[in-house]
Parts: sequence; C-alpha cells; structure tokens
Amino acid sequence: MLSDVKTRKAYYPGAKEIHASFLVAHPDALTFGDASGDQLPWTLITGVDPNNTDDICFKTEAFCSLFAETAIEAQSVSDFIDRAVEFANKTLWGTLCATIIVHPKSLDDSQVAAALEHAIANLRYGMICVNLRAELGFDRMQGTWGGFPGHDIYNVQSGIGLTHNVLMFERPQKTVVRGPFTKSPNPFVITSKRMDKFGKKMAYYEASPSLWKLFVLLWTALRC
Repeated sequence: MLSDVKTRKAYYPGAKEIHASFLVAHPDALTFGDASGDQLPWTLITGVDPNNTDDICFKTEAFCSLFAETAIEAQSVSDFIDRAVEFANKTLWGTLCATIIVHPKSLDDSQVAAALEHAIANLRYGMICVNLRAELGFDRMQGTWGGFPGHDIYNVQSGIGLTHNVLMFERPQKTVVRGPFTKSPNPFVITSKRMDKFGKKMAYYEASPSLWKLFVLLWTALRC
C-alpha cells in the first residue's frame, strides 16, 4: 500500500540526516516509494530488540516518514499491557503522547479491562488516546497538550509546561481521550484525497464558527 502512496516533502529541519542515521543503524529497514529531491521514502523498521535500550528507534525522534516496531514477550494480554507500560515509561524517549489500541471484545475480560485502566493511570505521558490518534486528542482544546510533568532544563525531552487547557484546570497531569474501536471518516489519513480542502474549511470554521460552516466541514470529512 505504501508503495502506491506518493512521497512528500521532508519539511522538518535535519530530517534527511536523521533518516539516514536510522538507516545506518538498521540497514535492513524496508523502504517504499520513490524519493528524490526534498522527499524521503516511507520507511518501516521491524523487529527492534526491546532489550537494546540504546537503539536509535527508542532514543531519537524521527519526525519524518519512518515507523519502527518492537515486540514484547508476555504470558497474557494483561501481562503484555503491564510490560508495555513499563517499557514505554523506562525506555522510550519523550513523554508527549501515547496511543492504546484495544478491541472491545478484549475488554470483556475483566483482567484485561483492569490492566487497561492501570495502564492509563501509570503511563507517564501528557496525552493518552484510546483507539484514537494523538492528533485527535490535540484538536480537543479542553484538554492539555504537553509533556508529562517533571522535566527540567537538564532533561527537557517533550518540553516543560503545556498548552490548550481552555477549561483552566490547575496542575493537570495528563489528558485521556477515548474513542470507539471503529473505522470512521478521517480527512487526515495518508490516503485522503480532500485533506487540503478539509484543512481550509476547518480554518474558516475556527476563525468564524457557524452551523452552516460546521455542516460543510462534516460533509467534507465524510467525503474524504
């Protein structure tokens, strides 16, 4: 599928150099699509050793068209959730946001449901999204957006302080956003053909909200 998706400009400063450093560390990475000029290929690194805690995939923010995958051994689903939380908290760089994908049938198991709530409570991330991508949590201005509290100038990682929080909660720790396990229209997915049109209409709506503009915005999203 990625081979059929047009590559895009790597706009982030230093993206090419960062991407190259990942390929040096993982020469077996899979790349998709033609890249030339200021574009980079879609890149997938699989089977990263979770015990190699200094791996570049765990310690460097790629901020380009690159995705890495690692597998964690566990005896059960609830055990896996607990181990994944520990891995994320102790090994991964950054504390901005985390996404958990869980099927509703899995939550019929009381141990899995309890493990999920335990994970949400213990993940040291500023935004936790369940069955939603992080940007959907970002768009909800009532919540907070920023790294988990506790960073300082000697270990900034995802930043100090936060933004959004329009309801003015005092000393918030994290924001949790939950959604259904379902495929819904999303103008921001990579295969969307109307992302630019939706973005413009969303800007118009946010600048001057109205019921008509909201209807047009939703109609555009449904057609993406």
